[in-house]
Amino acid sequence: DVERSRGLGDVYKRQKLLFSLTALYLTLLLLQRVPFASPHIWLIAAAFSVFMNLCYMSETCGRRACLGPQSLIASVLIASAVLGVVMSPAFVVFAIFAQGVWHLTLRLQVGRRLLSLNTLGCFAVDMTYSAVLLALYLR
Repeated sequence: DVERSRGLGDVYKRQKLLFSLTALYLTLLLLQRVPFASPHIWLIAAAFSVFMNLCYMSETCGRRACLGPQSLIASVLIASAVLGVVMSPAFVVFAIFAQGVWHLTLRLQVGRRLLSLNTLGCFAVDMTYSAVLLALYLR
């Protein structure tokens, strides 16, 4: 279906833009030597997780499966990211780590190759981002 294909392409474009902006922001923080444990880092990480999962939820609803397991998992990850802002950053770390594992599982279920740039690249970004956040949290 061409329309669904275009919609999925738009989701991936937004993800790439978000990944790029997040990487740029973290790089600027490193260059400016801003303290890493400041609250805005957790807000940005939570926003990253919420945005990514809202993209997947909108894609799922576009296929008329709004109440399926994918929407439920995305909702739990969104709630976890929000809890990370109001309760403990550990929830944000969990949300991004779980998001990476979940998205990898989804891609493999639909027949994507593990070693494709999109599949492995997205997984690597989520795992790296969650590892950096975990290190900052434990610091």
